[in-house]
Amino acid sequence: MTPKAKQRAVKAPKTSIPEPFIAAPSELADLLSTFSRDTVYIAHIDTHPAWFKKRIFSVPVILNFTISLILLWRAWYILPHYWAIVQSVLGNPNETTIYWVDSTWGHLLWRVFKRMLSFLVDFLLFRIVGPWPWSFFLEMPGNPMWWRFKIGFRDEEVYIRQSRGWGAEDLLGAAEGSTGKAGAESPFFKTRILPAVDGQRIREKTGYLLMDTDFDLDFYGMIAATQLLDRKTITSSILRRAVFVYVGDLTSPIENGQWAMWDCADPEGDPDTEARNKLLQFKDRLTAMGKESLFFKWVELIQYESNAPGGFTQEKQAEAAEKTKKMFEAEGVDWEAFSAFIGGAGGMPGM
Repeated sequence: MTPKAKQRAVKAPKTSIPEPFIAAPSELADLLSTFSRDTVYIAHIDTHPAWFKKRIFSVPVILNFTISLILLWRAWYILPHYWAIVQSVLGNPNETTIYWVDSTWGHLLWRVFKRMLSFLVDFLLFRIVGPWPWSFFLEMPGNPMWWRFKIGFRDEEVYIRQSRGWGAEDLLGAAEGSTGKAGAESPFFKTRILPAVDGQRIREKTGYLLMDTDFDLDFYGMIAATQLLDRKTITSSILRRAVFVYVGDLTSPIENGQWAMWDCADPEGDPDTEARNKLLQFKDRLTAMGKESLFFKWVELIQYESNAPGGFTQEKQAEAAEKTKKMFEAEGVDWEAFSAFIGGAGGMPGM
């Protein structure tokens, strides 16, 4: 086989659906039409309480709003200065004009250095930091603020993640230089998909915190999925935990393949619901004891520990449990008796 033939063989689109995927059900056609065929998607239902999601979402709102104010202030402050420099270059002397003949080398070098530093800082500020509030408030067809405006905060929300930096060709073994292994045999399935759909990870983190180097959130898809659920066109059970990939020719302008789906939810029951019920029981008991603030302190502790570098390992979970015990004792609550009253802390995030 010639090198060109080998290259064509590697790039040839997969036409058969690899295990463990099956053809996606027809009722998902409207949702799948919003997806990009070269991207891998993961859908799941987040059952963390609505109040908890509000707390998590308030952080990026405040951060991006603050960044927006800083950028607006910087633009208001520096643009007249840059306009004066442009006017000076065009032959209209002003306070920014540098007179080389009448200046010492030290003075010239200092003014040039300050001007270059100003250019560099503003370039980095608007080129690197500037896109953050843009993508958060204004990017279309979907952005975090538009998503929250359309669906609000709910106890049960559908989240859709999309692959970042890799895609369908990698998962199906069709990318140039890949091993050719597809589906469950693909290294991308084992290193990207399986960790992303891990039940414990999904239970411990609300969907907004699942963005990482491998996955971003598809806000437009989440809006579309929520609207379909509200109209009862689809049911939440079909999106409880599922992976989607397009199998076929990704370069063709017309449909030449089909969407495939892997339903990786636990068929024996929904652990997310169990964890949510346990969490609500935990909060209600503390509220009845007049210790609701202790519950929020515990939530902040678990979120901090679970987002620490290195992942939320078994060792870190044990440390978090020990810190929880000390936190409760400091508030005059017997942790052993309290956890026994609610039927044990097992099944709750970090416990």
